[in-house]
Amino acid sequence: MNFLQDQKLYAEIVQKAWEDTQFKSELIANPTVAIEKLTGQKLNLPQGKTLVVRDQTDESAVYINLPSKPKMEDVELN
Repeated sequence: MNFLQDQKLYAEIVQKAWEDTQFKSELIANPTVAIEKLTGQKLNLPQGKTLVVRDQTDESAVYINLPSKPKMEDVELN
C-alpha cells in the first residue's frame, strides 16, 4: 500500500468505528481480525509488531501518543 491508500483505509476504519458500536468493540478487542473482516484482505504487520487500538472518543480527555524511540538500526542513510 502507498501512503494515500493507507490514509484512506485509516479514515474508513475510524468512520466505521464511529458509526458501528459492534465494529468498534471488535476493533478494540482484536484490531487485526476486525480490519481484515472490514477490508477482506490480510493485514501484513512487520514481524514482531502488534496493532493496538485505544478508544479515545472521550471528549473530556486529551490524549497524547508517545511513539517508540527510534533505534539507530532503523535509520537508513543514503
